[in-house]
Amino acid sequence: MTAPRTVSEIAQVLRAADLLEELRGSGDAAVSGACQDSRIARPGDLFLAWKGTASDAHDFAPAAVERGAVALVVERALDLPVPQLVTTDGRRAAAIVADLLSGSPWQRMPLVGITGTNGKTTSTWIARHLLSGDRRVASLGTLGLVGDDGRVRPGTEGLTTPGPVQLSEALAGLEAEGVDAVVLEASSHALDQERLSGSRFRVGAFTNLSQDHLDYHGSMAAYGDAKRRLAELVTGDGTLVVNRDDPAWTPLVRDSRALTFSPAGEGDAALSAHAVVAAPGGSRFLLRWEGRDHPVRLPLVGAFNVENALAAVGIALALGLSIEAAIERLEQVPQIPGRLEIVAERPITVVIDFAHTPEALRNVLSALRSLTRGRLIVLFGAGGDRDSGKRMLMGAAVAEFADLAVLTSDIPRTEDPEKILDEIQPGLIGVELRREVDRTRAIRIAIDAARDGDVVVLAGKGHEAYQIIGTERRAFDEAAIVREALQARGAA
Repeated sequence: MTAPRTVSEIAQVLRAADLLEELRGSGDAAVSGACQDSRIARPGDLFLAWKGTASDAHDFAPAAVERGAVALVVERALDLPVPQLVTTDGRRAAAIVADLLSGSPWQRMPLVGITGTNGKTTSTWIARHLLSGDRRVASLGTLGLVGDDGRVRPGTEGLTTPGPVQLSEALAGLEAEGVDAVVLEASSHALDQERLSGSRFRVGAFTNLSQDHLDYHGSMAAYGDAKRRLAELVTGDGTLVVNRDDPAWTPLVRDSRALTFSPAGEGDAALSAHAVVAAPGGSRFLLRWEGRDHPVRLPLVGAFNVENALAAVGIALALGLSIEAAIERLEQVPQIPGRLEIVAERPITVVIDFAHTPEALRNVLSALRSLTRGRLIVLFGAGGDRDSGKRMLMGAAVAEFADLAVLTSDIPRTEDPEKILDEIQPGLIGVELRREVDRTRAIRIAIDAARDGDVVVLAGKGHEAYQIIGTERRAFDEAAIVREALQARGAA
């Protein structure tokens, strides 16, 4: 955190954002930090409260004050003996205040935000790698915090996009370390919940839009609106890197800040891919930029990763990298953890991937189908307490490419795992099916069923090293389970 701010100074910032209804109490108190969790409130903190979907943080304000919070940001005035900034939107106010108290690191350290249904993590990984050739770059997202050394920092795994206080503190910490730029995944939940609204981005990238998270957003229209909110957080002189092949982004293509790309090589996109050839070691294609074709060898399996590569190159160009330097770095991009990650090659090939939407499954399985000599065995499930409308569609995507489907749990949470499988199964038409709700036993079934030349895909978990069953978070190392299953198979 930077030097303390008075409550009056914070009130001025909220008033300028048209968020302040009133300041109750003295504005003289000095605020040294912000918190949104009463259990970790510190003396001098400003407690940030809003009414959420599952709980109301106003109920925890008394505990925060007892722990030393000197003031509150609230959506309704409370009977507590500290100054209160009453706002019209507690979430947005929290993001703005957290950023202010962290010194607004985005003003000196350019931010890149990447949104879309599929490809956020891969595009973020590639973009961080491309930009790291001549500067120190970190990233934040599904994998956690990836430092400028390219390594995931232990203990940082969690939400795709952290909460406003956590985000602002992380950005301030990275700036203090000397990081020059940060690439982060902007989830639809984070955008809708205003978690990013305290920051401004130099670049916003838009990959694609397909069905996901409708349990939260309610409709594809609302889901798309949340994603497009990122464009509002990009500075007036910034750049929107937009996949013009996806009609969801048509309004953004017309934005004067747009740098468009086309994975299909269509239209008049600024960046486009042509003559794409998929191979076991990656893809080859021609990258067209400013009327010139540049040959590229991308060492990531799956033609769909060309889309992610184009998004990353667009980001790099927007931040001043030359096309030649971007391509040189692109050809050296390292394997992304949990994304088409080969965890065994003998006696059978076993691949782990994070795919958990119909479109992501279709992309991954299409890529592997063309590279598989024998049968394609796909183990998958669907997350509990999440968009149930996509479950049968996921089954249909697997049935389109798999020879054998092993239907199992993903992260069931508080839902009945068997009910989740019941909702997926109607989509699995015309494919051999095994059903086992226990994921460990299901992995053994898939591996035992494989023969020479077969490829086993474990979809849905990717880099995640846990399962949530009920409300209990359990360790679950999929790669370790694969090794044990292969050893047992060899001993049988």
